[in-house]
Amino acid sequence: MRSLGRARILLPLRHRDFRLLVTGQTVSQFGNTFWLVALPFQLIALSATPLELGIAVTLSGVSSLVFILLGGAIADRVSRRLIILACDALGALVTSVIAVLAASGQLRVEHMYVAAALLGAVFAFLFPAYTAVIAELVPPEHVVEANAVRTLGIASARTAGPIAAGIVVAYAGTPIAFAVDGLTFVFSFLTYLAASPTPRPALADAPLLRQVREGIAFVASTRWLWMALVALTFINLSYGGQVGVMTPLFVRDALGAGAATFGTVTAAFGIGRIVGGVILPQLRIARPGVAMYVFEAIAGAATLAIGLVVSLPVTLVAMALMGGALGCSDTLFAAAIQRNVPQALLGRVTSMNFLVASLFVPLSPLFAGALVDAAGPAASFIVAGVWAAGIATILVFISPVRALR
Repeated sequence: MRSLGRARILLPLRHRDFRLLVTGQTVSQFGNTFWLVALPFQLIALSATPLELGIAVTLSGVSSLVFILLGGAIADRVSRRLIILACDALGALVTSVIAVLAASGQLRVEHMYVAAALLGAVFAFLFPAYTAVIAELVPPEHVVEANAVRTLGIASARTAGPIAAGIVVAYAGTPIAFAVDGLTFVFSFLTYLAASPTPRPALADAPLLRQVREGIAFVASTRWLWMALVALTFINLSYGGQVGVMTPLFVRDALGAGAATFGTVTAAFGIGRIVGGVILPQLRIARPGVAMYVFEAIAGAATLAIGLVVSLPVTLVAMALMGGALGCSDTLFAAAIQRNVPQALLGRVTSMNFLVASLFVPLSPLFAGALVDAAGPAASFIVAGVWAAGIATILVFISPVRALR
């Protein structure tokens, strides 16, 4: 029975089109870390000010938020495979142009602004299509395992990618890093081009704005769904400012360590997500809604432990536990949406999920900075942990998502 449990994560990989999709997108996620690592160093090389660096990073996020509802509507209107291929092609074009401009010495800060905005838009169209198409490629009984495979791929790429990207930027330069990102987009494009999923029935040619409103109306009328979105949005306040604000200051001031330790702590979170992605498919979960909030409560407790017991070993274990628990919760929620939302609405509901979950993303670092200033790094983790674990624990008993099976 144990060997059968270990094999469950392999079940969706039996489906050729899903296997092609997740392989290409995992490699593309690996390449995206090269862009994220190379971006600040390229801007620094162009003598950009801290404000200009912030603008470049902000443009990508703002572009994603602006286009995400449109991306969801398009994902429910046309072939999701076509959207994914188009996004990969545009991503390859943008990063390749930046690589050529950087290598030739013609790159300017404005070029990076345009590229950041375009890549943010690419994500806004790719994310709903990628999430929704999974339900087309695997049977309903395998959607949890399929989302676990996707989570595992993303976590692996985001854990190994920055290390590889840092080496490339340090020894080969930013143009090569941008080129690597472009090549991974090409790989993803060619991989999924070989897929041949069954075409969905043609959708009614309704106006786009009406389709967007239909998606919003569905979420608003589905009690378990909108309550889960709102709840997770408030819980995520605890995590939005950790990577950029709370954790580095905690490492420096509470642990008395430097950048190398910060990198190790960050990697522990990624490793936890990987382990969680492997373990989750082995679990037989009858009530995924309850389990989702239990995992959120575990993540909050791990956050609390970091502040209560200030030591590097505890921090590493707690970070890994936090990463694993949050990964499991994300996977269960994605699977719940894919199982309980009509196929024709999946893209729009997925985009609403991203939009609502991202509402506080720009504010989270500000809250985290103010909290650290007022209480100190260790106490900020205590407050964040109590907040997340408290909300999640209450929702285990009262949320309508508990009824999902």
